[in-house]
Amino acid sequence: MKKYAMMILGCKVNDYEATFVRENMNKYFTEVDFKSSADIYLIFTCCVTNTAEAKTRKFIHDARRNNPSAYICAIGCLSQIKGDTDVFSDVDLVIGSDEKDRIVELILNGVKKNNVHKEVNKEFEELFIESYPTKSRSFLKVQDGCNQFCSYCIIPYARGRERSGNHISLLKEAEILSKENKEIVLTGIHTGRYNDGEYDLYMLLKDMSEIEGLETIRLSSIEITEINDRIIDLMKSGNKLAHHLHIPVQSCDDMILKAMNRPYTIEEFKDRVAYIRQQIPDVSISTDLIVGFPGETDELFENTINNLKELKFSFIHVFPYSRKTNTAADRMNNHLDGKIKKERVRRVMDLEKEITKEYRRTFIGKTVKVLIERNIDGNSYGYCKEYFYVKIPGSLKIGEVFDVKIENVDEEVIGSAVK
Repeated sequence: MKKYAMMILGCKVNDYEATFVRENMNKYFTEVDFKSSADIYLIFTCCVTNTAEAKTRKFIHDARRNNPSAYICAIGCLSQIKGDTDVFSDVDLVIGSDEKDRIVELILNGVKKNNVHKEVNKEFEELFIESYPTKSRSFLKVQDGCNQFCSYCIIPYARGRERSGNHISLLKEAEILSKENKEIVLTGIHTGRYNDGEYDLYMLLKDMSEIEGLETIRLSSIEITEINDRIIDLMKSGNKLAHHLHIPVQSCDDMILKAMNRPYTIEEFKDRVAYIRQQIPDVSISTDLIVGFPGETDELFENTINNLKELKFSFIHVFPYSRKTNTAADRMNNHLDGKIKKERVRRVMDLEKEITKEYRRTFIGKTVKVLIERNIDGNSYGYCKEYFYVKIPGSLKIGEVFDVKIENVDEEVIGSAVK
């Protein structure tokens, strides 16, 4: 049997789509590590940062070096944007944001071409999967595309316009996945905009919480303007919706937010976060942040730092601004030097270490629910519902959820299983 290897860059949506492809590839081929010599290499690409593009180039080179005669297939967002450029000159099959359901068929037939469509399909591509390789947590793509057109973002061009999955099919898929995995993470490009006619995200969360055997439902990311009171009430009253919201702020300065085309002011953002925390005191609120956006002066960056201190996110994913051709931000003046962006990333990361530890220390002496994901050297590890990583002495069963009392927070969060 021929061998294949897979590399996944980017977001949880890519991970879900790659899992669908893997499930179908395994019917015909045997998977090996990407560093090994394989007959077929599949690379799921990302275009959010320049680093992701550089990694794509590297992995294409690595695949060709591992086996000069291998069949290489590149898939996803960067393929959609740059499929006809020299980035993919050494790739046999290029697939963009459509026809991921046909990848295995095209590989079996030995098709070698650029299969990227200029116009992304306006219909949601159903990629039904029945098993997730982690055996603890599943991703479930419920939505694709974005209509927001933030000035820095290339994703609406790579993924197309918003579209959502059929809720009946999604609930059936979630029910099947929950037979193996205790946690399901709902993901999408703009998850909060899920809409199947009059059936919205709240209704999907509510119906999914009725699935027997499913213990935790988590939202991968949601905008501050889309966390309505019904979702907050469901999180308060139910025991399945994780007390964790990843809410991208992107900047904590109003001038930069306006230049980014973000639909809120920082005061509106702070007011809504304060309300959520009032309703759910132990909620974990994490975020994404871009520093070094065009025109971000020292003064404006200090506004962001001061507001971050006030917001006290549970953790921050910080990125230096990446210039993307054809975006509105690319045409702006006052682009910043890379050294300035690098220093600002460092400052945010230093602050993040402090506020992250401060948040986690509030759990000392409290009991949290932890989904066990790994056993290493006699210890168990996993994320709690509030989404911080916990180390527990002893070998607990992977894929099961345990009550764990938090005892210490230093470089690691350490707890003990409650019997």
